[in-house]
Amino acid sequence: MSNDTMPNDTMPTSNTSNDTTTAASPAQRKRRALLYAIGGGALAAALIIGSFAAGSAYRAGHPQQTAANAKAASDTSINASDSCDVTLNVVASVNQWGSLAQELGGNCVEVTSLINSTSADPHDYEATPQDLAKLSKAQIVVLNGAGYDGWAEKANLDASKQRIVNVGDIMGVTATEEHSHEHNEDTEGAGSEGESGHHHHHHGSTNPHLWFSPDAVLKASQAITKAYTDAAPDGGATEATVQRHSNAWNGDYAQFVALVNKGRTQNVERHYAATESVANYLLDYIGAVDKTPATYTNAMNSEAEPSASDLKNAIDTVESNDVDILVVNPQEMGEFAKKLDSAAKESNKTIISVTEQLPENKKTLLDWLTSITNQALAIDTTNGYFLTQDVKDRTLADYEGEWQSVYPYLQDGTLDSVMEAKAKKGDKTAEEYKQYYDTGYKTDVTKITIKGDQMSFTSDGKTATATYKYDGFKILDYEKGNRGVRYLFTATGDVPEGAPKVVQFSDHGIAPSKAAHYHIFMGNDSQEATLKEMDNWPTYYPASMSKEEVATEMLAH
Repeated sequence: MSNDTMPNDTMPTSNTSNDTTTAASPAQRKRRALLYAIGGGALAAALIIGSFAAGSAYRAGHPQQTAANAKAASDTSINASDSCDVTLNVVASVNQWGSLAQELGGNCVEVTSLINSTSADPHDYEATPQDLAKLSKAQIVVLNGAGYDGWAEKANLDASKQRIVNVGDIMGVTATEEHSHEHNEDTEGAGSEGESGHHHHHHGSTNPHLWFSPDAVLKASQAITKAYTDAAPDGGATEATVQRHSNAWNGDYAQFVALVNKGRTQNVERHYAATESVANYLLDYIGAVDKTPATYTNAMNSEAEPSASDLKNAIDTVESNDVDILVVNPQEMGEFAKKLDSAAKESNKTIISVTEQLPENKKTLLDWLTSITNQALAIDTTNGYFLTQDVKDRTLADYEGEWQSVYPYLQDGTLDSVMEAKAKKGDKTAEEYKQYYDTGYKTDVTKITIKGDQMSFTSDGKTATATYKYDGFKILDYEKGNRGVRYLFTATGDVPEGAPKVVQFSDHGIAPSKAAHYHIFMGNDSQEATLKEMDNWPTYYPASMSKEEVATEMLAH
């Protein structure tokens, strides 16, 4: 399905699940190139200290849209503009770092990630002779280190001939004696805390999940860029391409930092519990507070069973007002994790799913971190980032009035300027956007009038009116990581021809508020069947607006 899937025409998404919560980046030149890369990273790092100016790179209310557009432009640039005098052979132990290596090198690198799927368990991974051979033959090797990929660290690497980037070594994070991929029962150090006072998935006293640390990601990008520029011919095309990608990546990183700073300027504080402490580096970075009981965390980190009282304490914590979010690792959903997951669902809490490996639907590491950050901050309702517990019931009063379909304006060319504006920022031509929205907006219902509990639908000059009752709301999870809410209404009594039996509203709102425009899903079957509709979402604006005003309003989004 297209990444431009509704119900948010200002922030296209794609859907993966309809059955969800209900009400729920000579030698002097090389040094200069490296300084550029570090300088860009330093700029991003400076932003986190207190400068919020980069936030202006985002359109108000649409920060993720800007990041998505930049990513689309970056991908296009990689395909169209990369010039290489050599292609570097890169092997990464895991795809988290492999994706970063690919992004920084573009077409001038050939990257192999030995673990490249969320279906692989890195803790039980056994390297094949082929894996070890690839590592020993690579020009550049990218390792996580910190004991996470010990099998790769033990390969026959030669630092005198290869350029080895070990993120654990860069960050000063090393494996502890008690760490092992067999998860020894020795829990010494498993209860120790990180510098921020939060408990981590330690693998002993070490948290090896460094790709979730924005600081580690920034330093890794600098180290990989240096490895590339050192390996490439001096002053050649590959070096120039790598530098261009590094500069672009630093710009994306600055946008990520601006997103985090946006949460800080709004004094957002999220409290979370976690079935595993996989993403704690990132959650700490954005200022979230870990409320997971230490006794539960320690037991899970050492693969011991938490006692009945420890499990009950963890469940009570998840269900309490002290927790906004439960973070789960779908790769490790054992019996106890499932119990916490159920408790979060029953108490209407936001659940964020975080795998260890880069998900198949995420092309870059930074895109993934941005998605998780958006979900955790939950401050961009318009683009589908909100807390489950903040979704409230609504009535037809929020949609009362006379409304006109925008489909005729797409057909008569009024919205051509809107499609052209989308093309300048997105990954489609104006004509391709028009075709996409033709499917989305298409309807023969030109006018809808809502008053009280009645809705009237006008089509071909004929109007049909029916009475509707509220049937709650449904939260839909999209592949991108954002979500949407549909408010459900069902016709009662005799339903005349021309009036749908089922109506679902989506207006990017999650609580009682007068809609400025809305997308509507109509059906004559069940609410469940109508929830499956993702491609057609007729869109309506107030009938009092001229078609030029409608176009202007859309451009503002």
